[in-house]
Amino acid sequence: MRAQIALQEIADLLFAREYAYDILRRFFIEEPSQEYIKIFRLQNMAEMFPFKEDSQEIQNGINEIKEYFERFDVVHNQSHFDDLHWDYTRMMVGPFELPAPPWESVYVQKEPILFQQCTIDVRNKYKHFGFEIAERHVEADDHIGLELDFLYHLNKLCLQSIEEGNIKEVTYLLAEQKQFMDNHLLVFVPEFSKKIIENADTQFYKGMAKVLNYYLQMDSQVLKELLNIEIIQ
Repeated sequence: MRAQIALQEIADLLFAREYAYDILRRFFIEEPSQEYIKIFRLQNMAEMFPFKEDSQEIQNGINEIKEYFERFDVVHNQSHFDDLHWDYTRMMVGPFELPAPPWESVYVQKEPILFQQCTIDVRNKYKHFGFEIAERHVEADDHIGLELDFLYHLNKLCLQSIEEGNIKEVTYLLAEQKQFMDNHLLVFVPEFSKKIIENADTQFYKGMAKVLNYYLQMDSQVLKELLNIEIIQ
């Protein structure tokens, strides 16, 4: 007999995913804000990151983040925060050559330039699901932060479908997330994360890159398992 899972059990898992993707999208979509860093630090949010008990690699990344905060007071010391802010800017914004370009197209195309076929594919997927990019994010659609934000968006849609008791839509949205992750994020995030780990000046971003890479791998496996289980009311 095929294994079964209740909608409410899936909801609990999706709330955990919402927590994880909210953290990841915020730290990779743009330079860190002092306001969010303060919340993240004072509420010990890294300690509550999903799957850390099941993945030593995720736990290692979290440990690096914790060690960074023990050494640097980014909440009260402006110089420490400025160094963290610059670390992101230097690696992923510019003005110099980027050690860790944040766009999928740089990694998957023969020529490392933006706005190629994968960018168009991502844009069409966003449009299909009504995902709108905020005006302040003047970025190519395949930016790592936007792709993470899109998964956060799909996860929210999935939670809404659970509230409506729409099992068919839940299954469809889970499959779409799995497909998007496998066809886009997991195609370039391992190399992107490696570049951050090799080039970051702060232990914070080295740790965050590890969390990003191994969380996506773990989440892809979770989605695969969910799609092989019968969902019941």
